[in-house]
Amino acid sequence: MKLDLEKFRELNIQRAKEGFKTYDNQPLTYWTTALAGEVGELCNMIKKMQRVALGGVDGGSSYTAKDITPEMLQEEIGGIAIYLDLLASLLGISLEQAIVQTFNEKSEKNGFIQYWKEG
Repeated sequence: MKLDLEKFRELNIQRAKEGFKTYDNQPLTYWTTALAGEVGELCNMIKKMQRVALGGVDGGSSYTAKDITPEMLQEEIGGIAIYLDLLASLLGISLEQAIVQTFNEKSEKNGFIQYWKEG
């Protein structure tokens, strides 16, 4: 499966507007908070997994480290990408361009030989 970010954005905005009845009728802080929430959920899962891996107690909330599956982690990562795309769209930023340009700039700055070239 290959992701077409332009088509994804189109469907993502349509789903937000028609399905969730939200998009440009919310302030940007709504979307930054949604994004932060998804990142926070992923971080909490990884924290629990690390704590247990290092000998800590497995507990604390509605689920434990032993309950966390790769599918749960994947869902949080997917949610991050979905909210990030909606936020970028509201800011008039191409997610693809932002990723490629930032990757290239950081690679060049750090002297990495292999990095994406546009075109």
